[in-house]
Amino acid sequence: MTGNANILPYQKAASETFAFNDVVTKNTSGYLTKATSSTPRAEILGLIQVTVLATDTDYASNTFVGVDVPESCDEFEFDVSTGTAVQAYVGQFFDIEDNNSLNASGTGRSTGLVEITRILSTTLVRGKFHLPKRTGRLVTYTQAVSYSNFTDGGSTSGTLALSVTIPAGAVYLQTILTDLVGFTGDTSATIIVGDTGGDTDRYSTGTPSIFTTAAAGADLGVPSGTKWHTAAVVPDILVTSGSDFTLVTAGSFNITLMWLEGK
Repeated sequence: MTGNANILPYQKAASETFAFNDVVTKNTSGYLTKATSSTPRAEILGLIQVTVLATDTDYASNTFVGVDVPESCDEFEFDVSTGTAVQAYVGQFFDIEDNNSLNASGTGRSTGLVEITRILSTTLVRGKFHLPKRTGRLVTYTQAVSYSNFTDGGSTSGTLALSVTIPAGAVYLQTILTDLVGFTGDTSATIIVGDTGGDTDRYSTGTPSIFTTAAAGADLGVPSGTKWHTAAVVPDILVTSGSDFTLVTAGSFNITLMWLEGK
């Protein structure tokens, strides 16, 4: 690590092992536990500064341990466990794969927790944590989508649940498509974006066409559903073709979702 250590005391979960520099969060009881790829960015605390083994005398106790809380100037080394690190990723934001490695794949980014600053090899990088302040932060999530990713609904519709969760407390802003290649093969194709909870067009307005290729993409309009999230939600895409979704033989786009999180 480069930068200044900012060590704070936290109580660890009882009967859980930790490796030095594991990324940690809190469990529902308020004790340290290892972070995962789905841990919201706002719930990341830092890196534990001790090794905890099952043979330790205090293994089953809630002992206080040191946690290094990253600051904006601190740089850390990350093993890459998914994807291949390339120079073009410098300055881009990626998710952790688990408590001690980075997901450096090019798509499906959700939390954007780590900004890559240097490429040391295809499997080792340096980067900086971007932890939220107490003020609101803008979150953007982009996923590459192909017509072949959709599940045929048995008639004109195809559905796809995206690989991200919008957390409770978020306020939704906008949905856009970029690099749109038309969904051809049938006579038409339209899109709406909603949630798997049943509000099928929560994150879009109307039924914009995606039948024609548009390199500049498309704005899916002001969100028509409830913007405030009282519970976590998985976004869902519904594409409707002219007569039968199985006739669609081409089509792709990058979809970007934007929302605000309180902290």
